Amino acid sequence: GNRDTLKDLASCGHLVVTFRNDGALWVDGTGDSVRRHLVFDPGCLEGCFENRFEGRVLGGGSCLTAAVVRSVLEHVRRDAAAAPLDLAAGIVRGLRATRTLLRLGHGAVSPATEPGFPYDRVTEVIKGEKGADEGAFVTSCVPEAAIDASERWSFLLNRCSYERTPLYGQARLLARCGKRPLKEVAPYGEFGNLFTVDRSELESFNGLRRLISDYRGNRALKKPLCIGVFGPPGAGKSFGVKQIAKGILGRNVPILEFNLSQFGEPNAKMLHGALHQARDKALEGEIPVVFWDEFDCNDLGWLQYLLSPMQDGSFLEGQIMHPIGRCVFVFAGGTRYTMKSFSEDWESGRFRRMKGPDFVSRLKGYLDVLGPNPRQLPGGGADAAWAPDPEDTSFPIRRVILMRGMLRLGDDEGLKMDPGLLSALVKIDKYEHGARSLETILSLTKRDDAGWLMKSGLPPKEHVDRQMNYDRLIELVREGERFEKECEKLAPYIHAYYRRKAHEKKWDFKYDVEFAELPLCIQQDNVAAARRIPEVLSLIGLQVVPEAAGEPVDAALVETMIRDNIEYLAEAEHEGWVRFKLENGWRGVESRDDRDDDLKEHDCLVPYRDLDGAMRERDRDSVRAYPEIVAQAEHIIVFEQ
Repeated sequence: GNRDTLKDLASCGHLVVTFRNDGALWVDGTGDSVRRHLVFDPGCLEGCFENRFEGRVLGGGSCLTAAVVRSVLEHVRRDAAAAPLDLAAGIVRGLRATRTLLRLGHGAVSPATEPGFPYDRVTEVIKGEKGADEGAFVTSCVPEAAIDASERWSFLLNRCSYERTPLYGQARLLARCGKRPLKEVAPYGEFGNLFTVDRSELESFNGLRRLISDYRGNRALKKPLCIGVFGPPGAGKSFGVKQIAKGILGRNVPILEFNLSQFGEPNAKMLHGALHQARDKALEGEIPVVFWDEFDCNDLGWLQYLLSPMQDGSFLEGQIMHPIGRCVFVFAGGTRYTMKSFSEDWESGRFRRMKGPDFVSRLKGYLDVLGPNPRQLPGGGADAAWAPDPEDTSFPIRRVILMRGMLRLGDDEGLKMDPGLLSALVKIDKYEHGARSLETILSLTKRDDAGWLMKSGLPPKEHVDRQMNYDRLIELVREGERFEKECEKLAPYIHAYYRRKAHEKKWDFKYDVEFAELPLCIQQDNVAAARRIPEVLSLIGLQVVPEAAGEPVDAALVETMIRDNIEYLAEAEHEGWVRFKLENGWRGVESRDDRDDDLKEHDCLVPYRDLDGAMRERDRDSVRAYPEIVAQAEHIIVFEQ
């Protein structure tokens, strides 16, 4: 039966499993070991593309099959023995073709139009001539170790972390280069101004999006849609829900907010004014979003009075029963960080007496909002201490996303912050008041003349201590200074490396002399280049340590990490060089003929993207040489612990 069929499939040399038009898993069993490649559109998963269109269309499987077959034929024509078969490109074209078919359908509904399969348009996509606008698909390898139901695997951990360590490197990369590096490697969600790559958050937000979308589309539903939101103080519990609601219900969706802790002693009459406001908006034909903040205050005393509006969609005022109408009720908790911890006392007598189980049963969905601090797990019992969840490796990324939002940066705009300060804010143990503490520190930190947030601009200790541990913050800021004393030693080696490269590649090199004979400003240029090495490597979670430190090292894996991220690292290397030059009085000129080092004028003081190919390759070469250069100072490159 089915088991025999699965056994036959498992023996195939190549197996492609599709997930509608979201993506596909390609299992390559032709080598010594099975290799699995996941092809997916990072920003359009879980039916997101399909949901833009009404109805379904036949023929998607045929489109994908045709594209894969074409890919096999192209491989045979080239030289099948020269390289292994790569189906990834064919799968991408096939997925784009299925989306093209879904978008076009079988023709417009019109008496003048005869229905038919759009062969020409689909063929263009399968051949790769068109279709790039149908999704930015990427391919990621799924390692054997990832197939473990006991652990939550993620693309970011697969690509960016040696072990299950916090993703500090990716957070720094997000800060420096914007969202683009993360969008190219991992599933992400953008809901208005909300951006996330955290797997658990993304799954929760997508579930919430479907709930609200289905509710809006089903006009037979007359009762409120009830959703619970939990998280620590300052986590931004209402922000995500508002962004999703605006995306589905419209930017001008009515949003009503009521804090039940300010309503006094719990009683039904206190809710009438708020419920009338929701009812008025519903009568206007809107679907309002009603936030009930701190619904669990007063020892859960409000729960019993919320049950009737939730279950019946109405409330009794005097002798008159008022229907509320269609709306979204969002209950934001104030005493528990997660839905699980809120409902863990399910069997306790008090939770039952206060109608806790009845309340939970009326929630159609819930959202656990994490905020800038690591996810917390209860230590056991309602009053026990909470402890960080070791599985939460994405909190550094959440912190940088919050920073970028608070500073109103564009998608690809870099965060102008001293690398040491950025690293400290990413790694600090705890923000006392969640996102509010982070926002306070950013607002109080002074910028330099170039607009950079500097560690020297931090507010006084007594101000910082209210938001986080000041001594720990300074300790983290100074972590990057440990390599400082090696920079003078490395500068001659960097110059020698550059001279050697200039001879190999026949560059026009003005400073083809020994280090001691260089002008002082060029010597300092090489010292600054050494200082940049740990800063640049930190963008991918690597650090420079003395060989004697005994840190575990995997040179091949380090080399792979550098190779896979070479473009972002080269960009950071170049931008660091530009910043050093500008800080020391240099200015840009139009062309190489206009360059004059004596007048501190240079033609390469431009963004990395504006350099020609040869100059960009020089920056790549500089980064590739990092392991060789740090070895001269008896240091090694290891993964950040």
